Amino acid sequence: MKTTLAILAAAGLALSAPAVQAKSVLVTYDDLDLGSVAGQDALSHRIDKAAREVCGHQRGGTRNLRFDMATRACFERAKASAGTEMAARVNDEAMGG
Repeated sequence: MKTTLAILAAAGLALSAPAVQAKSVLVTYDDLDLGSVAGQDALSHRIDKAAREVCGHQRGGTRNLRFDMATRACFERAKASAGTEMAARVNDEAMGG
């Protein structure tokens, strides 16, 4: 059974910086009980933190609207992708796997 989720930032980040590289972070959850709400909440928090890290998205934003919009879009895509993986892991846990 996998005990990590990969949070991957899209390489197509709409920034003017040359050669934007994709970045990924592994999120572990082997210490969590995904059958419990507390475990699921903890994993969701880890995913949120990792998505912010890979996308460079800060809660307060910057003064660069284009950058803020791009990092927010990246963050939302990363969270959605990881959320799908998380749902599969929670489902596996519920099925006894």
